[in-house]
Amino acid sequence: MNRAIRTALLATVSLAVLMPAVPAHAAKTTGELMVTQVRPNAAGADIKNGKQINLNDEFFVIKNVTKKTVNVGGWVPDITTNTFGRALPSYKLPAGASARVHTGAGKNHKDSKGVHHIYRGYARHVLPNDGRSKTPNLRLKKPGSKDNNAAAGTISACSWSVAANGRTYSC
Repeated sequence: MNRAIRTALLATVSLAVLMPAVPAHAAKTTGELMVTQVRPNAAGADIKNGKQINLNDEFFVIKNVTKKTVNVGGWVPDITTNTFGRALPSYKLPAGASARVHTGAGKNHKDSKGVHHIYRGYARHVLPNDGRSKTPNLRLKKPGSKDNNAAAGTISACSWSVAANGRTYSC
């Protein structure tokens, strides 16, 4: 191996060892939680025989990016294209864990596969499927922030355009 290549290789390895690792989520959150995925369009029909159905297949995923348990109660999901309405209910999300935040009703829990589930209790679909006129932007805001379609208090966000039926998008 020629001397210039060895020197360059040694310098590259040395820099990699000396530089601190930057967390992958650093650009996506300024708080304890971040939005990592969203499924704005539940698989199948939203309404059948005049009734809203399949509400819990519409969800977004939040992740606790800290090394401590975080109570998600009071964090505000806010969306630019409508009034999203309700702060998250009280639920203790362990360090490093993720939770699916479902639109419909259910009991907040951790299932047998280790997946955490939080339910908003809506009787209708709330995430927009069609972003043609304005791209939806789901923002997670600090507790005490207003649900007012403004960015103030935002710590993490996720956008999509036209949502495919049953598709989950990474943020």
